[in-house]
Amino acid sequence: MQALTSILEFENVTIHAGSLQTTGIKGVNFSLMRGDIALVTVEEGREHIPLAPLAQGLLTPDSGKVYFAGECWEDVGPGRQSMMRGRIRRVFEHYGWVTNLDMMENLCLAESHNTQRPLEDIQQEVCSLARRFGMAEVPVARPTRVHGLILRKLEWVRAFVGAPDLIVLERPFAGAPKADAALLIEAVCDAAKRGVAVLWISDDLRAFKCREMACVRCFRMDGDKMLAEENNRETST
Repeated sequence: MQALTSILEFENVTIHAGSLQTTGIKGVNFSLMRGDIALVTVEEGREHIPLAPLAQGLLTPDSGKVYFAGECWEDVGPGRQSMMRGRIRRVFEHYGWVTNLDMMENLCLAESHNTQRPLEDIQQEVCSLARRFGMAEVPVARPTRVHGLILRKLEWVRAFVGAPDLIVLERPFAGAPKADAALLIEAVCDAAKRGVAVLWISDDLRAFKCREMACVRCFRMDGDKMLAEENNRETST
């Protein structure tokens, strides 16, 4: 086990399907070090795969263990889990916004809650990231009044605010303009160079344009198994 040095590790993880919309996984083994990118390809239209909530400790495996930064989610209490989740950012497969907050409040929420940074500094970073992803400004509105294409790109913004240890991307191109794909890929590669680990789950092959980077490791889902490609450092079953 590499729990002391890995950012994320799945150790023989099995979880059964929870509903018609969520599929199970069986015997998954992989680990991400700082700066690693794991690209997990899934079939288009396939049910939700619970890798992201497992990585965040939001689901408990039926067997096996999930470690974040060397700590098993099941072995720590709620307070410690909350602190650990503060070091993870995520683009949700389906939009995950607090509907009674405006967009700037949503985008600053995790960073302001988990750090001592001045709110003004966080807001400036949010605006800078918005420009990086091709938006002139952050909409002054609540999520229900923002177009879906903009909401998806704002999820990208939220995922890169601050200095997370892990970024989880669930089908991040869904609902996003195809022309902007390169912007997200560039941001992911830059984050990896800074030592951020990235778990990218996608049915869109645009994600695989960055596979030539040495830090990129590719997997594919085959039923409930997660299979590693031959050029990876380890094999998952």
